[in-house]
Amino acid sequence: MKTFITVLLLCVMPRLLFAPPVGNTSEWGIVITPCAWCGVTNNIQVHHIYPQHIWPERAHDTNNMICLCPRCHLVIGHRGNFTNAVTNLVIMIKEGKK
Repeated sequence: MKTFITVLLLCVMPRLLFAPPVGNTSEWGIVITPCAWCGVTNNIQVHHIYPQHIWPERAHDTNNMICLCPRCHLVIGHRGNFTNAVTNLVIMIKEGKK
């Protein structure tokens, strides 16, 4: 449990607290927009549609990135576990917005 809390404090929390605001350019070169799923505008993160560990050639392709809030990034983008990859996210978002 201590390890989990340590990882949370050292890895996750700084990203949540210091995420660039909407309109700024992220470290990946994509302009930060509101969460594509829920529309939240604070603490936006960049999600790779095609995971960079499987398709490293797409890691810096801005067409392979979408902005999500931390909650949607975990729940929608990774099905609750960051080791999972959801590659049909764009389709899910389009269908959810109907």
